[in-house]
Amino acid sequence: MDSLVFLIGVLAVYRAARMITQDGEDGPFDLLATWRDWIGQATWYGRGFHCFYCCSFWAGLVAALWLCAFGLFGWALLPLLWFGLSAGAMIIFKVIQ
Repeated sequence: MDSLVFLIGVLAVYRAARMITQDGEDGPFDLLATWRDWIGQATWYGRGFHCFYCCSFWAGLVAALWLCAFGLFGWALLPLLWFGLSAGAMIIFKVIQ
């Protein structure tokens, strides 16, 4: 069961990071495209919102916190989950690209 939850987490992190960073993913009512344009790339966090690897790093943290908060994994595993979820999303991104 833990492996399935982890795999679903990797897919969720991949999807979230791809939606936020990729230009072809405009979202409903073009919300994501508008958000990306508003943030821009002039600052370090703006460049981070346009970088899949940066975004998957932070999306992995959110997913890991969620998995630990709902008791699916213990808090001691938080760092491993964070980096593992992000790495899994990066692998999928590299294979698909």
